[in-house]
Amino acid sequence: MSEHPVVACYRDLDSADAVALGALFARALAEPLVLASAYQYEPVGLSARLPAPGNSRRAAGAQAALRRARAAAGADVDVREQIVASTGVAGALAGLARDVDASILVLGRDTQGHVTRSLVPRAPCAVAVAPPSVALAQVGPLQRIGIAYDGSPTARAALVAATRLAQAMAAGLVVLVAGRTAEHAATWLHDARLSLHGTVEYQPRALTGDPSATLAQATDGLDLIVCGSRGRRRPVAAALGSVSAHLVAHARCPVLVVPPGVGRSSATPLGIATAAASGPPCGELPARARDIMVGAPVPRS
Repeated sequence: MSEHPVVACYRDLDSADAVALGALFARALAEPLVLASAYQYEPVGLSARLPAPGNSRRAAGAQAALRRARAAAGADVDVREQIVASTGVAGALAGLARDVDASILVLGRDTQGHVTRSLVPRAPCAVAVAPPSVALAQVGPLQRIGIAYDGSPTARAALVAATRLAQAMAAGLVVLVAGRTAEHAATWLHDARLSLHGTVEYQPRALTGDPSATLAQATDGLDLIVCGSRGRRRPVAAALGSVSAHLVAHARCPVLVVPPGVGRSSATPLGIATAAASGPPCGELPARARDIMVGAPVPRS
């Protein structure tokens, strides 16, 4: 049986939530956990004979970060390590996810949102992130999983992923629909009922008002919110789609985003396509360049 690891990205103490969340996913899905530490690699200049001297220092820092991350993952998880050396961290992480055929890519706390905005629209698999508003201590057992549903193709894929996670973790499933009017919310809730009929028990919640704000408020009391993203090859300001972008920034629990282009696949842990099956993500480094960067040997000083 092929493996579809969970990849957790670790940089510093603010990334401890990524390791904790990644370990939870890996245990529930019975998949390996790949701990990835990325650092900015300065390539050889045209007139230089050696790489920039700072590469060795940054690589050593990435290795030290992985040692700290491994201690936080727990002894009951199959842990593997990966150094990611790249001129563009978001592209390299997307490439790593594809290379290992990841089922989920978990990001550490991204307070400025730069990596998240760059990575999620072109990610080849589901991406999980803890918003800055979530305290590290709150990342624990996932007992209540919410799904933000609006009937779109990515929301349907997200519904499948949320259902699989709820079943694997013996967690309660809360179906959240938010419409500008009660009629819109009722229509989407009916559509979700048809999709879920006979598969899993769930709690329906119909919300009325601005979808971004009402869904973010409804995450209070949830341990995870799953949503789809509609954005791809769109302006940066709209890259995630307004609802998913707002949840990533303001949800009161970790967020799992299913990017556009990630379709359903019944043979995978989440019931959606894993990274290798999704093809090269938008904006990924060319294969030859990526092979040089991802998993590159640690520079020697």
